[in-house]
Order: sequence, then C-alpha cells, then structure tokens
Amino acid sequence: MLGRAADNIFWMARHVERVESTVRLLRATELNALLTASAGDGGGEDEAIWARPLLLTGRMDDFMVRYEQLSSGRVMAYMLFDRDNPASVKSVLERARENARATRHLLTNEVWESLNHTWIAIRDQHYVTMQRTAVADRLDWLLERCFMFRGALFGSMRRDESLRFANIGMYLERGDHTARLLAAQPDRAGAAADPAAQMREYYEGTALLKALGSYRAYRETFASNLDFGRIAELLILHATVPRSLRGCIDEVAETLRILNPTAESLKVAHELQYRLQTVQIGHVRRVGMRAFLLDFCKELDEISDRIRHDFMMVQ
Repeated sequence: MLGRAADNIFWMARHVERVESTVRLLRATELNALLTASAGDGGGEDEAIWARPLLLTGRMDDFMVRYEQLSSGRVMAYMLFDRDNPASVKSVLERARENARATRHLLTNEVWESLNHTWIAIRDQHYVTMQRTAVADRLDWLLERCFMFRGALFGSMRRDESLRFANIGMYLERGDHTARLLAAQPDRAGAAADPAAQMREYYEGTALLKALGSYRAYRETFASNLDFGRIAELLILHATVPRSLRGCIDEVAETLRILNPTAESLKVAHELQYRLQTVQIGHVRRVGMRAFLLDFCKELDEISDRIRHDFMMVQ
C-alpha cells in the first residue's frame, strides 16, 4: 500500500473516532449539568461544567473571543456545527470524508456510503435547526452513525493493510481521548467529608463512565458505589474495557506486530504496553494521576509519529 493511502485511511478512522468522542463528551456534559441542576446547585457550577469540553479540546480562548459567554446552547453550537472551529463535529467529519474520498478505491461501498451519507445529512445543519427536533436525539443519531461506520469497516473490509491502519488510527485516538478526559477531572481532595461534594462526585463519575461507554463495566467489576480511584483503575489498567488505556495500547501493539514486527513504532508501543501491564494504581497516584496521563498522551503522540515515519513516509 502506498504511504499516502495508508495515511488517509489512518486519519479517516481517527477522525470518525474523534467525532464519536466529541459527541460522547457533549452527552456526558449535558447529563452532568442536568444531574447537578436537579441536586439544586447554582448557575456558576453549570458554567464550570460547560467549560470542560472547551478546556479539554483547547478551544476555550477561541470560543470566548467569538461567543463571549458560556452557555449550553453556545457550547453545543460551537462544538457541533461551527465550521471555523477545527475541533467541531462538522469540521472533523468533513476531514474524515476527504480522507475517505482520497482512498475511495480501497474502501468498500458500505464504508464510503456510511460516511458520505452522514456528511450529507449534517452538512447544512445548524444548532437552531437541531433544536427543532431534540438535541439529545440528534446526538444519539450521530453516535449511531459512528457505530454504523465502524460496523461497515469491520464487517465489509478485507483483513488487509487498509483495515489495520484504520484500526491503529481508531485506537490511538480512543486512548488519547480517555487519557485527556481523565486528566481533566478536578481535584477531589476533601470530598469524603463534604456531602455536597460527595453527591457531585457521584454525578460526575456517572457522566464520565457513560462518556466512555464503561458504566456497566464498572458495575460488573466493582461491587461498590462510584469511586474515582476505582474509575481511574478501570479506565487505565483493565485490558477488557474497550476504551481503557491498556485495552487501546494492546490493540495498537498487536496490529503493529502483524504489519511489521521489526518496526520502530512497535518497540515504542511495547514499552508503553509493558508499563501499563506492570504498573499498579497506587504507583500512579503517588507519581500524580494527571502527570501520568499527560505523559501517556505524549507517548501516544510519539507512537503516532513513528508509525507515520515507518509506514507512510510522512515526516
């Protein structure tokens, strides 16, 4: 496979995964805001909640320059439909479609049509038109379209290099999103002594697990109330959880091994994989959860750069 084609397929899958992650983040933010409001917390807290998607994607400054004030509607409009925001669903989906169009001859009809139909349906949409139906329903629809794309990818593509590069892109993006979402969680020191803080922690834990599709996995793994220490353990170290850091790096390493067992990118992936296989959650807490997670993101970036150098001849 030509390096440029591999690069396009890698980014096609990575961009669709980014769309899903953004939609999941917005759904979780909306849920967190609703739960907090039902508990009687005030508007200041609501603004802090809606700031998190912008902080997580590094778009806060641009948002405030153009929208001036935080609100659920403005954040939704900016993160879903703003073509001038490179992190919006519409912008990312457009890039995914362009990647797919450049490698149309390597994709099945099912993969291309699932992505192209999604883009056509969302291309001319704006937040005002979305509100005429229901925002939650539209977010669910976007998630379903991402599921459909992934189903077409794994259900219709040959098990060749095209599918493997798509798989790598998807899991690198997924692992990066999980790590950044965990790193963005606020400090909860002293929450145990404050009933209001305990309730907030419960709501935020629920929203976080649902954002990462791991609420049921937590309930099946830990016979206890929601605890952020155990949530972190689940999402960092448990290989059977699809969006855990360990699960993502395992998939990346195995796919790289199949592609080229002597690649430099595989050596870096194996080092990170071994680190996650041997580390204990207590050690992560001692070195600092946020520092550990941001370091993980840097290592994922290094793996991504080496993959592009090893297979795509992109400097």
